[in-house]
Amino acid sequence: MEEGPSTYADRKPMFEARKAAVEEEMKQLEKTLDMLKFKCWYYEKAMEDGIHAMLPDNLPPEIQPIYDNSHDR
Repeated sequence: MEEGPSTYADRKPMFEARKAAVEEEMKQLEKTLDMLKFKCWYYEKAMEDGIHAMLPDNLPPEIQPIYDNSHDR
C-alpha cells in the first residue's frame, strides 16, 4: 500500500543519512585512489632513477596534491 506524501517527513531523514554515508565513503575512496595513483607514479620513478630526495615536499606539482591527500597532509 502506497502512502505517498504523508510519509515524506518520515522517509527524508533516511535518505539524508544514506547520502551522508555515501559521501563519506566516496571521500575515503578518493583518498585510496590517490594513494594508488601516487604508488604507481612512485614505483615507476623508483625503477627509472630513484626519488627518495623528493619526499615528502619536493614532488612534481601534479603529484604533490595526490601525495598530500593520500597521506592526510
